[in-house]
Amino acid sequence: MHRRKGTQISETDHGGDNLPSSPTTRRRKSPPSSIKNGAGKHPSKVGLGIMLVVLFSALIAIEFIAYRMLGETTPPPSTSIGSTADTTTSSDSDAQIVTNAAVHETNNDRNSFPKQNDALTPTKHPTTFQPTKAREGWQAKAARRDSNAPNQFWKKHSPEPLPPLPPDVDPTTGEKLPPVIAYVTTLTKCGPKHRGGLDGAAVLLHSIRRNSYGWVPMEKQTEQSKSDNTQNKGEDDNDGAARPLYGGEGGRYRFRAYVIVDPNASPQNIGKSGECARFLRKIGYTVLHRPPLVPLFELPDDPDENSNPNGSHYDELKSLGYVGMHRPPSSLRAGEHPDKLRKFMHNDGCCGYTEMLKLHVYGMVEHELAVHLDFDSLLLRPMDDLFDAMLGKRGEDENENGSKLPLATLPRTREVDRTRPIDAAFTRDYNSVNRPGPDAPVGYQGGFLAVRPDARVLERYREVLRTGDFLLGPRDGWGGKVGGFYGDVTFQGILPYYYEQVAPKEGVAHNEAELDRCVFNQMADNPRKSTYKFPRATPLDAKKMGFRDTNICRDGRKDCSDTDCQRILPKDSVTTHFTFCKKPWDCSDGNPGTVVSPTCLGLLKEWYGIRRELEDWWLLPPQNNDLSAASMNDDGLSNQHSFYWLENTIDRVKQSRSGSLDNAQYFGYCDKIGTEGYHRLVEPDGQRPSSTK
Repeated sequence: MHRRKGTQISETDHGGDNLPSSPTTRRRKSPPSSIKNGAGKHPSKVGLGIMLVVLFSALIAIEFIAYRMLGETTPPPSTSIGSTADTTTSSDSDAQIVTNAAVHETNNDRNSFPKQNDALTPTKHPTTFQPTKAREGWQAKAARRDSNAPNQFWKKHSPEPLPPLPPDVDPTTGEKLPPVIAYVTTLTKCGPKHRGGLDGAAVLLHSIRRNSYGWVPMEKQTEQSKSDNTQNKGEDDNDGAARPLYGGEGGRYRFRAYVIVDPNASPQNIGKSGECARFLRKIGYTVLHRPPLVPLFELPDDPDENSNPNGSHYDELKSLGYVGMHRPPSSLRAGEHPDKLRKFMHNDGCCGYTEMLKLHVYGMVEHELAVHLDFDSLLLRPMDDLFDAMLGKRGEDENENGSKLPLATLPRTREVDRTRPIDAAFTRDYNSVNRPGPDAPVGYQGGFLAVRPDARVLERYREVLRTGDFLLGPRDGWGGKVGGFYGDVTFQGILPYYYEQVAPKEGVAHNEAELDRCVFNQMADNPRKSTYKFPRATPLDAKKMGFRDTNICRDGRKDCSDTDCQRILPKDSVTTHFTFCKKPWDCSDGNPGTVVSPTCLGLLKEWYGIRRELEDWWLLPPQNNDLSAASMNDDGLSNQHSFYWLENTIDRVKQSRSGSLDNAQYFGYCDKIGTEGYHRLVEPDGQRPSSTK
């Protein structure tokens, strides 16, 4: 919700003689004696002016009261809708991605410094606005209609099973191959305006590929191409500086990439709403359709259900009930609208209730491990140490207690049994804490979650949703204990509620791990609160920027200098998440004037470098299979290198590298700061016909 600016009214502007004359207030030839004697001037005009002043003052007072009732939730900084909507204008296609990610951008112009008065505006605790009964009913009906519409998809379709995994043994050598990690992301909408997140998804996939088992370093592949007397038409031999600096040497685990799509973004949709998923499938993602764990609202009966004797998945979905169907009386406030919780879920956080699709990562039971990442994430190096710990393996140079894995050591951090496999790994979002303290509830950051898939856990989440034990007005949260932060009613709140409240009460002994957020899911965030109303990086010149750091640590400690992620350079991180640093496809300036700038510029530069490597890899001609053991990773797509093979496509790739903005930083992909200055990734041509090889 946005605050409406009140209108300033002054008596000099609207009162007394400055009022325009009208036929009913024209000066008479013989004015009353009281006016002649100086007792007053034009009493009708004076009275009208006073009435206007009183009226406008009353309006301002009413608006102020409404604003106070509305309050202000504190969103995490710089995450556009997507994860999510990650937004960027495309020269090739006008489609908008509203993804997981996605996504949360609250302050798009980091160069426009706030005024000094604005800098002192405190962060407000989220409250629940109470609209009129009629308006609340209308909002609930609209949410019900919008939520139920995509579920019509399940009358004719069912969730796809996962494709069979590749063999565990190399058919040529007989060598046992490592497990296949499921990398999962979600796509909830694909609209007509922006497509920046698609570039993010493509670069994310390549960052996974180059840090997984079977990848051959790009330099060797390029040398092989040259030794075969072939020509890479797109790559510039003098362009060695435009390369990623970290990772790219392969890893110890194989991978497969999935994208879970909502029916609103299904590739089966005709037109632009299906373009995003079709693009992702083309570049190597396996597309999966998944329904909500529980419908948000009760589904109406299917009028044609009798015509299908075998039933449909819609019938199965309807039989699951709906969110809050067993809501306990203790979670209801007096006079609360029965659909209020569902209405809030529909629009909460980055993506509303559809963000709960991320929970399907627990259902990837064919894989030993699954990781959910937002499109605006990036692997800088392999996550092998984390995977070893989650599988109960000891790394190559790891000591007896497994101390190689960097874990958080904060007030909310729970002890990890390093002798057991880790069930789930996550980072917390301390930037969304409203009232920092050692016991303050903190959400899990929604852009990163690694789990050991388990269908029983998925069913427990389903029951949590059916129960709907979330206390609103004020938002005390799940079980009256986990809430009051951004995304609390959906993904970022239900995760800690399950691990910290539900599982222990049910006697389920999970071994979950809070990771060091400067190493995994690195967002380069400031551990201290700012005098600005939203989280901001530490300014180099507080007077010029108009805000400063306070002494309050967001994790509730007195000293939080050991988690100052804004000062941790890319060389010390494993994965990153472009939130504070803003999106690469927005040609981010890296927050100049703050201490985070070197970190952000380094992370952004790495993203552009991996994009360049991806394009060069797509430009390579077909090579021998011995250079592409990664073909066992993503269904053979790694074995076909020549995605760019049409002459006009290759020319467009070259043009996309001709940007004029600081080539040493942006590698030719930007003309100016902002979305409009970004050069979109050229869509590949697909598989090269055999006649052109």
